[in-house]
Amino acid sequence: MKISIIIPVYNSEEVVKRAVRSIDTKYDHETICINDGSTDHTLQTLEELQRENKHIKIINQENKGAAASRNVGLSQMTGDVYMFLDADDEFLPSRIDLMARRYEANDDVEIVVGQTGRDYHGEWRTFPTHEEIKKDEVVNLTQCPAILQSIGPRDKMFSSRFKNLRFDEDIVFCEEHTYMAHAFNQARDIQLLPDIIAGYNMRENSITAQSVERFFSYMRDAYKVRQRVMDYLRMPNVQEYYSYRMDELIVSYMLQAYVTAKPKVTQDLLDVVIQYIEGMQKTHYDGNALFRIVKVMEGGAIGWTPAFYRQWREALNKVGIGRPNYIAFHLQLVPKIGVFRGRNALKKALKR
Repeated sequence: MKISIIIPVYNSEEVVKRAVRSIDTKYDHETICINDGSTDHTLQTLEELQRENKHIKIINQENKGAAASRNVGLSQMTGDVYMFLDADDEFLPSRIDLMARRYEANDDVEIVVGQTGRDYHGEWRTFPTHEEIKKDEVVNLTQCPAILQSIGPRDKMFSSRFKNLRFDEDIVFCEEHTYMAHAFNQARDIQLLPDIIAGYNMRENSITAQSVERFFSYMRDAYKVRQRVMDYLRMPNVQEYYSYRMDELIVSYMLQAYVTAKPKVTQDLLDVVIQYIEGMQKTHYDGNALFRIVKVMEGGAIGWTPAFYRQWREALNKVGIGRPNYIAFHLQLVPKIGVFRGRNALKKALKR
Protein backbone atom coordinates (compact mmCIF):
# COMPACT_ATOMS: atom_id res chain seq x y z
CA MET A 1 0.00 0.00 0.00
CA LYS A 2 1.23 3.46 -0.92
CA ILE A 3 0.55 6.54 1.21
CA SER A 4 0.38 10.08 -0.18
CA ILE A 5 0.98 12.91 2.29
CA ILE A 6 -0.14 16.36 1.11
CA ILE A 7 1.38 19.48 2.70
CA PRO A 8 0.32 23.01 1.66
CA VAL A 9 3.23 25.35 2.35
CA TYR A 10 3.23 29.15 2.50
CA ASN A 11 6.07 31.21 3.99
CA SER A 12 7.01 28.35 6.31
CA GLU A 13 10.80 28.22 6.02
CA GLU A 14 11.21 28.08 9.81
CA VAL A 15 8.82 25.17 10.47
CA VAL A 16 8.41 23.03 7.36
CA LYS A 17 11.53 20.97 8.09
CA ARG A 18 9.96 19.74 11.32
CA ALA A 19 6.76 18.80 9.49
CA VAL A 20 8.45 16.90 6.66
CA ARG A 21 10.94 15.15 8.92
CA SER A 22 8.13 13.93 11.16
CA ILE A 23 7.01 11.58 8.36
CA ASP A 24 8.48 8.27 9.51
CA THR A 25 6.57 5.50 7.76
CA LYS A 26 7.85 2.11 6.61
CA TYR A 27 5.23 2.03 3.88
CA ASP A 28 5.86 3.14 0.32
CA HIS A 29 4.96 6.81 0.30
CA GLU A 30 5.19 10.20 -1.37
CA THR A 31 5.26 13.61 0.27
CA ILE A 32 3.67 16.26 -1.95
CA CYS A 33 4.64 19.79 -0.89
CA ILE A 34 2.68 22.56 -2.61
CA ASN A 35 4.62 25.81 -2.38
CA ASP A 36 1.78 28.32 -2.46
CA GLY A 37 3.60 31.38 -3.78
CA SER A 38 5.90 31.76 -0.77
CA THR A 39 7.92 34.99 -0.63
CA ASP A 40 10.51 33.85 1.94
CA HIS A 41 13.03 31.00 1.61
CA THR A 42 10.43 28.22 1.75
CA LEU A 43 11.23 26.94 -1.76
CA GLN A 44 14.96 26.71 -1.00
CA THR A 45 14.15 24.86 2.23
CA LEU A 46 11.93 22.40 0.35
CA GLU A 47 14.64 21.83 -2.26
CA GLU A 48 17.12 21.13 0.54
CA LEU A 49 14.71 18.59 2.02
CA GLN A 50 14.18 17.04 -1.40
CA ARG A 51 17.92 16.44 -1.78
CA GLU A 52 17.92 14.39 1.41
CA ASN A 53 14.61 12.60 0.81
CA LYS A 54 13.72 11.04 -2.55
CA HIS A 55 10.04 10.74 -1.56
CA ILE A 56 9.43 14.50 -1.70
CA LYS A 57 7.70 16.13 -4.66
CA ILE A 58 7.57 19.93 -4.92
CA ILE A 59 4.80 21.74 -6.79
CA ASN A 60 5.10 25.51 -7.20
CA GLN A 61 2.09 27.75 -7.81
CA GLU A 62 0.97 31.34 -7.38
CA ASN A 63 -0.56 32.11 -4.01
CA LYS A 64 -4.08 30.64 -4.03
CA GLY A 65 -4.63 29.54 -0.43
CA ALA A 66 -4.63 26.28 1.51
CA ALA A 67 -7.78 24.88 -0.13
CA ALA A 68 -6.43 25.28 -3.66
CA SER A 69 -3.07 23.84 -2.56
CA ARG A 70 -4.72 20.74 -1.11
CA ASN A 71 -6.74 20.34 -4.30
CA VAL A 72 -3.56 20.42 -6.38
CA GLY A 73 -2.09 17.76 -4.12
CA LEU A 74 -5.18 15.60 -4.57
CA SER A 75 -4.93 15.89 -8.35
CA GLN A 76 -1.27 14.81 -8.30
CA MET A 77 -1.32 12.04 -5.69
CA THR A 78 -0.70 8.43 -6.68
CA GLY A 79 -1.25 6.67 -3.35
CA ASP A 80 -3.83 4.09 -2.31
CA VAL A 81 -4.54 6.27 0.72
CA TYR A 82 -3.70 9.86 1.57
CA MET A 83 -3.22 12.18 4.52
CA PHE A 84 -2.89 15.94 5.05
CA LEU A 85 -0.43 17.83 7.22
CA ASP A 86 -0.03 21.59 7.71
CA ALA A 87 3.47 22.98 7.41
CA ASP A 88 3.57 24.13 11.05
CA ASP A 89 2.33 20.81 12.47
CA GLU A 90 3.94 17.40 12.85
CA PHE A 91 3.19 13.68 12.98
CA LEU A 92 4.01 11.86 16.19
CA PRO A 93 6.45 8.92 15.86
CA SER A 94 5.05 5.70 14.31
CA ARG A 95 1.50 7.06 14.10
CA ILE A 96 1.27 7.00 10.30
CA ASP A 97 1.96 3.27 10.30
CA LEU A 98 -0.50 2.75 13.15
CA MET A 99 -3.22 4.30 11.01
CA ALA A 100 -2.15 2.32 7.95
CA ARG A 101 -2.34 -0.98 9.83
CA ARG A 102 -5.82 -0.20 11.11
CA TYR A 103 -6.92 0.83 7.63
CA GLU A 104 -5.69 -2.45 6.14
CA ALA A 105 -7.30 -4.53 8.89
CA ASN A 106 -10.90 -3.86 7.75
CA ASP A 107 -11.93 -3.82 4.08
CA ASP A 108 -15.00 -1.71 4.84
CA VAL A 109 -13.06 1.08 6.57
CA GLU A 110 -12.50 4.02 4.21
CA ILE A 111 -11.38 6.69 6.69
CA VAL A 112 -9.29 6.34 9.84
CA VAL A 113 -9.71 9.18 12.34
CA GLY A 114 -7.19 9.71 15.11
CA GLN A 115 -6.68 12.53 17.58
CA THR A 116 -4.84 15.83 17.31
CA GLY A 117 -2.68 16.96 20.20
CA ARG A 118 -2.03 20.55 21.24
CA ASP A 119 1.26 21.38 22.91
CA TYR A 120 0.62 22.22 26.56
CA HIS A 121 3.89 23.01 28.35
CA GLY A 122 5.74 20.31 26.45
CA GLU A 123 2.97 17.70 26.64
CA TRP A 124 0.57 16.76 23.85
CA ARG A 125 -3.04 16.97 24.99
CA THR A 126 -6.18 16.21 23.04
CA PHE A 127 -9.08 18.64 22.67
CA PRO A 128 -11.65 18.26 25.49
CA THR A 129 -14.54 18.41 23.00
CA HIS A 130 -13.23 15.25 21.28
CA GLU A 131 -13.72 12.93 24.26
CA GLU A 132 -16.84 11.38 22.67
CA ILE A 133 -14.80 10.11 19.70
CA LYS A 134 -11.62 9.31 21.60
CA LYS A 135 -12.10 5.55 21.35
CA ASP A 136 -11.25 2.48 19.29
CA GLU A 137 -14.45 1.81 17.39
CA VAL A 138 -15.84 1.47 13.86
CA VAL A 139 -18.71 3.88 13.17
CA ASN A 140 -20.48 5.83 10.45
CA LEU A 141 -21.71 9.42 10.41
CA THR A 142 -25.39 8.65 10.97
CA GLN A 143 -24.81 6.61 14.12
CA CYS A 144 -22.01 8.83 15.40
CA PRO A 145 -22.53 12.47 14.34
CA ALA A 146 -20.01 13.46 17.03
CA ILE A 147 -17.36 12.57 14.47
CA LEU A 148 -18.02 16.08 13.15
CA GLN A 149 -15.98 17.33 16.11
CA SER A 150 -13.00 16.20 14.06
CA ILE A 151 -13.96 18.38 11.09
CA GLY A 152 -10.44 19.22 9.89
CA PRO A 153 -8.35 17.06 7.50
CA ARG A 154 -5.45 16.65 9.94
CA ASP A 155 -5.04 13.30 11.82
CA LYS A 156 -6.93 11.26 9.19
CA MET A 157 -6.17 8.64 6.56
CA PHE A 158 -8.49 8.58 3.55
CA SER A 159 -9.11 5.96 0.90
CA SER A 160 -8.12 7.15 -2.57
CA ARG A 161 -11.82 6.77 -3.41
CA PHE A 162 -12.26 10.30 -2.05
CA LYS A 163 -9.44 11.92 -4.04
CA ASN A 164 -11.87 13.52 -6.48
CA LEU A 165 -13.58 15.50 -3.72
CA ARG A 166 -12.42 19.11 -3.56
CA PHE A 167 -11.99 21.79 -0.90
CA ASP A 168 -13.91 25.05 -1.33
CA GLU A 169 -11.51 27.53 -2.94
CA ASP A 170 -13.83 30.55 -2.73
CA ILE A 171 -13.64 30.79 1.06
CA VAL A 172 -10.85 31.00 3.65
CA PHE A 173 -12.51 30.25 6.99
CA CYS A 174 -13.65 26.65 7.61
CA GLU A 175 -12.94 25.78 3.97
CA GLU A 176 -12.44 22.15 4.99
CA HIS A 177 -15.96 21.60 6.35
CA THR A 178 -17.70 20.73 3.09
CA TYR A 179 -14.88 18.37 2.10
CA MET A 180 -15.04 16.52 5.40
CA ALA A 181 -18.86 16.40 5.41
CA HIS A 182 -18.86 14.76 1.97
CA ALA A 183 -16.11 12.30 2.89
CA PHE A 184 -17.69 11.30 6.21
CA ASN A 185 -21.13 10.95 4.63
CA GLN A 186 -19.88 8.80 1.76
CA ALA A 187 -17.64 6.51 3.81
CA ARG A 188 -18.92 2.99 4.40
CA ASP A 189 -17.14 2.67 7.73
CA ILE A 190 -14.92 5.02 9.74
CA GLN A 191 -12.33 3.69 12.18
CA LEU A 192 -11.92 5.86 15.27
CA LEU A 193 -8.66 5.75 17.21
CA PRO A 194 -7.91 7.26 20.64
CA ASP A 195 -4.25 7.84 19.77
CA ILE A 196 -2.77 11.27 19.05
CA ILE A 197 -1.63 11.21 15.43
CA ALA A 198 -0.51 14.77 14.80
CA GLY A 199 0.65 17.72 16.88
CA TYR A 200 -1.02 21.09 16.34
CA ASN A 201 1.35 23.97 16.92
CA MET A 202 -0.71 27.13 16.29
CA ARG A 203 -1.06 29.15 19.47
CA GLU A 204 -4.47 30.12 20.85
CA ASN A 205 -3.54 33.81 21.03
CA SER A 206 -2.77 33.73 17.30
CA ILE A 207 -6.14 32.13 16.51
CA THR A 208 -8.01 34.70 18.62
CA ALA A 209 -6.16 37.60 17.01
CA GLN A 210 -7.05 36.33 13.54
CA SER A 211 -10.71 35.91 14.56
CA VAL A 212 -10.87 39.57 15.60
CA GLU A 213 -8.91 40.98 12.68
CA ARG A 214 -10.84 39.05 10.04
CA PHE A 215 -14.16 38.76 11.87
CA PHE A 216 -16.47 40.04 9.13
CA SER A 217 -14.94 38.01 6.30
CA TYR A 218 -14.85 34.94 8.56
CA MET A 219 -18.53 35.39 9.43
CA ARG A 220 -19.46 35.65 5.76
CA ASP A 221 -17.46 32.49 5.06
CA ALA A 222 -19.09 30.72 8.02
CA TYR A 223 -22.54 31.58 6.65
CA LYS A 224 -21.66 30.12 3.22
CA VAL A 225 -20.03 27.01 4.65
CA ARG A 226 -22.93 26.33 6.98
CA GLN A 227 -25.48 26.47 4.15
CA ARG A 228 -23.40 24.17 1.95
CA VAL A 229 -22.84 21.58 4.65
CA MET A 230 -26.47 21.62 5.77
CA ASP A 231 -27.66 21.22 2.17
CA TYR A 232 -25.64 18.01 2.04
CA LEU A 233 -26.26 16.60 5.53
CA ARG A 234 -29.90 15.53 5.40
CA MET A 235 -30.32 13.55 8.65
CA PRO A 236 -31.80 15.81 11.38
CA ASN A 237 -29.54 14.41 14.13
CA VAL A 238 -26.45 15.04 12.00
CA GLN A 239 -27.60 18.57 11.11
CA GLU A 240 -28.22 19.39 14.77
CA TYR A 241 -24.80 18.12 15.75
CA TYR A 242 -23.13 20.15 13.03
CA SER A 243 -25.07 23.17 14.32
CA TYR A 244 -23.56 22.59 17.76
CA ARG A 245 -20.11 22.18 16.23
CA MET A 246 -20.32 25.22 13.95
CA ASP A 247 -22.76 27.63 15.60
CA GLU A 248 -21.72 27.19 19.21
CA LEU A 249 -18.13 25.97 19.23
CA ILE A 250 -16.91 28.13 16.34
CA VAL A 251 -19.19 31.08 15.56
CA SER A 252 -20.30 32.01 19.09
CA TYR A 253 -16.72 31.90 20.37
CA MET A 254 -15.48 33.93 17.42
CA LEU A 255 -18.20 36.48 18.17
CA GLN A 256 -17.17 36.47 21.82
CA ALA A 257 -13.55 37.18 20.89
CA TYR A 258 -14.66 40.05 18.67
CA VAL A 259 -17.00 41.80 21.12
CA THR A 260 -14.43 41.40 23.87
CA ALA A 261 -11.87 43.25 21.74
CA LYS A 262 -14.29 45.65 20.00
CA PRO A 263 -17.47 45.79 22.10
CA LYS A 264 -19.24 48.76 20.48
CA VAL A 265 -22.37 47.82 18.50
CA THR A 266 -22.19 48.84 14.84
CA GLN A 267 -24.52 48.38 11.90
CA ASP A 268 -22.03 46.01 10.28
CA LEU A 269 -21.92 43.87 13.42
CA LEU A 270 -25.70 43.72 13.67
CA ASP A 271 -26.08 42.89 9.99
CA VAL A 272 -23.63 40.00 9.97
CA VAL A 273 -24.95 38.40 13.20
CA ILE A 274 -28.61 38.77 12.20
CA GLN A 275 -27.88 37.29 8.78
CA TYR A 276 -26.23 34.30 10.44
CA ILE A 277 -29.12 33.75 12.85
CA GLU A 278 -31.63 33.96 10.01
CA GLY A 279 -29.59 31.39 8.08
CA MET A 280 -29.81 29.00 11.03
CA GLN A 281 -33.59 28.97 10.69
CA LYS A 282 -33.40 27.27 7.28
CA THR A 283 -32.13 24.02 8.78
CA HIS A 284 -32.32 21.93 11.92
CA TYR A 285 -30.19 23.63 14.54
CA ASP A 286 -29.09 23.30 18.14
CA GLY A 287 -31.19 25.65 20.28
CA ASN A 288 -28.46 26.10 22.86
CA ALA A 289 -26.10 27.28 20.12
CA LEU A 290 -28.57 29.96 19.04
CA PHE A 291 -29.11 31.16 22.61
CA ARG A 292 -25.36 31.33 23.17
CA ILE A 293 -24.94 33.62 20.16
CA VAL A 294 -27.71 35.85 21.56
CA LYS A 295 -26.17 35.77 25.04
CA VAL A 296 -22.72 36.71 23.75
CA MET A 297 -24.12 39.55 21.68
CA GLU A 298 -26.24 41.02 24.48
CA GLY A 299 -23.76 40.32 27.26
CA GLY A 300 -20.65 41.57 25.49
CA ALA A 301 -21.64 44.37 23.13
CA ILE A 302 -22.10 47.95 24.34
CA GLY A 303 -23.48 51.13 22.83
CA TRP A 304 -26.95 49.82 22.04
CA THR A 305 -29.00 52.69 20.65
CA PRO A 306 -32.81 52.50 20.38
CA ALA A 307 -32.47 52.06 16.59
CA PHE A 308 -29.91 49.23 16.90
CA TYR A 309 -31.93 47.49 19.55
CA ARG A 310 -35.13 47.77 17.49
CA GLN A 311 -33.44 45.92 14.61
CA TRP A 312 -32.08 43.28 16.99
CA ARG A 313 -35.41 42.78 18.78
CA GLU A 314 -37.35 42.47 15.52
CA ALA A 315 -34.89 39.93 14.13
CA LEU A 316 -35.10 37.78 17.27
CA ASN A 317 -38.89 38.02 17.40
CA LYS A 318 -39.01 36.59 13.87
CA VAL A 319 -37.20 33.48 15.06
CA GLY A 320 -39.35 33.08 18.16
CA ILE A 321 -37.15 34.74 20.77
CA GLY A 322 -38.98 37.44 22.70
CA ARG A 323 -37.03 40.44 23.96
CA PRO A 324 -38.10 43.23 26.39
CA ASN A 325 -38.59 46.84 25.32
CA TYR A 326 -35.54 49.09 25.05
CA ILE A 327 -35.81 50.65 28.53
CA ALA A 328 -36.09 47.27 30.26
CA PHE A 329 -33.25 45.87 28.13
CA HIS A 330 -31.04 48.87 28.93
CA LEU A 331 -31.59 48.44 32.66
CA GLN A 332 -30.57 44.78 32.43
CA LEU A 333 -27.54 45.50 30.27
CA VAL A 334 -25.04 46.88 32.79
CA PRO A 335 -25.02 43.88 35.16
CA LYS A 336 -24.91 41.49 32.17
CA ILE A 337 -21.85 43.19 30.72
CA GLY A 338 -20.16 43.19 34.11
CA VAL A 339 -20.63 39.45 34.49
CA PHE A 340 -19.58 38.77 30.89
CA ARG A 341 -16.35 40.74 31.15
CA GLY A 342 -15.60 39.35 34.59
CA ARG A 343 -15.87 35.78 33.34
CA ASN A 344 -13.65 36.52 30.35
CA ALA A 345 -11.01 38.10 32.58
CA LEU A 346 -11.10 35.03 34.84
CA LYS A 347 -10.69 32.68 31.87
CA LYS A 348 -7.66 34.61 30.65
CA ALA A 349 -6.12 34.59 34.13
CA LEU A 350 -6.57 30.83 34.47
CA LYS A 351 -4.81 30.22 31.13
CA ARG A 352 -1.63 32.00 32.19
